Amino acid sequence: MSQRLSAIIVLASALALAACSSSSNAPPAPAPDAVAVAKANAAAQAEKSLKLYEQMRATGSLDIAAQVGAEAVAKYPDSAAAAKIRETLGEVTAKAKEEGEARRLARLWAYTVTSVKGGTQYAGSIENEPPLAPPGLSGKDAKHVHLILRQHPEWGQTVYLILDNEKFNCKSGCKTLSISFDGEPAKPWKATIPPTGEPALFIDDDKAFIARVLKTKKVAIEVNLVGDGRKTLVFETGGLDMSHLPNTTKKK
Repeated sequence: MSQRLSAIIVLASALALAACSSSSNAPPAPAPDAVAVAKANAAAQAEKSLKLYEQMRATGSLDIAAQVGAEAVAKYPDSAAAAKIRETLGEVTAKAKEEGEARRLARLWAYTVTSVKGGTQYAGSIENEPPLAPPGLSGKDAKHVHLILRQHPEWGQTVYLILDNEKFNCKSGCKTLSISFDGEPAKPWKATIPPTGEPALFIDDDKAFIARVLKTKKVAIEVNLVGDGRKTLVFETGGLDMSHLPNTTKKK
């Protein structure tokens, strides 16, 4: 091998080695922008929340929609999905709260249907809130007074208050009850104690009373109780559903 050829081979080997060395020391490709990735992930999650929010709105599940929407706006405040949710979230939240309150009021009423002589008796009952507690006692010892709307095939429609194991104090007379609707000034309503002395106090004008209750959320009735004196009974009546009381015929 000539001296010139040997020099060429050495030069080629050196160039190849330099190329390999240069390749192995090349800087790595730039990594994706971590901030951009996080932003993209947040936007994707926000879109999922928006989709669920709209689904719940469409199906009338406003309480769930309000929760999903509020959470999405809090977690992804700068996303396009959050901006879209904000357009309706206030209205949805208000309606959800209104519907929740309506359900709460409706649950305060209990309804019964009973077979009696001559047909069927329908009744709706609600307890006073908060309950009455004797001096020094509370909790399970609290006393409840029930407001009853009853429709009987023989006796007709009646409205009355009833106490369990107690009686109203009518020594000074129970011919009137002081009743207030939704905080309006109280007015006297004629009332009657049964001649049998039952622990019940009937409101004479049941038709007018029910008409007022159907437009009222809260009724306050002042009574005089044996051993407890004068008390104001509060009934949250706004959830009354008269479809459970189909017969409004007055007694003859």
